[in-house]
Amino acid sequence: MTPSASPAQARPTVHHLPSLARLVAAGLVATMAVIVFSIAIGNQVVGSSHTIVPAQGDVAVRLVASTPILVVIGLLHVAVAFALAHGRDGLRIVAVLASGLTSLAAASSAAMLAAGVDPFALAGGRQISTGAIGLLVVAAVVYGTAAVAGGSGTVED
Repeated sequence: MTPSASPAQARPTVHHLPSLARLVAAGLVATMAVIVFSIAIGNQVVGSSHTIVPAQGDVAVRLVASTPILVVIGLLHVAVAFALAHGRDGLRIVAVLASGLTSLAAASSAAMLAAGVDPFALAGGRQISTGAIGLLVVAAVVYGTAAVAGGSGTVED
């Protein structure tokens, strides 16, 4: 049988898997999405509880009012995580920039809180907890790591 007479053989499909660095970056951002979604669910549950003391009514309203904003932020995290893992180069670069800028924002907010300046004006004159500063430092490290890992690798990764 001549080569032209042989049946056409299907080429094996090659599934392109993202690199480990891109998967780590996507995993870090997706983990932050899970945390944001957890906070949103907690705000909704606590804020809509029927056992709230009337003096805490304004706090409950603020908790429930922040839920949609947190859900949108969580969905943006999921989109960035997907772009870091599976996005084309242009989309991945935008996701890396978003992660890097978020890292810078968290680091500068932590530095401002450590210096005694409240960038969010949420404390209302109260002392800022060191836990809030620590959480912002951790967020800065996580987003910075995601930006570096997501931006590493070759163009055709």
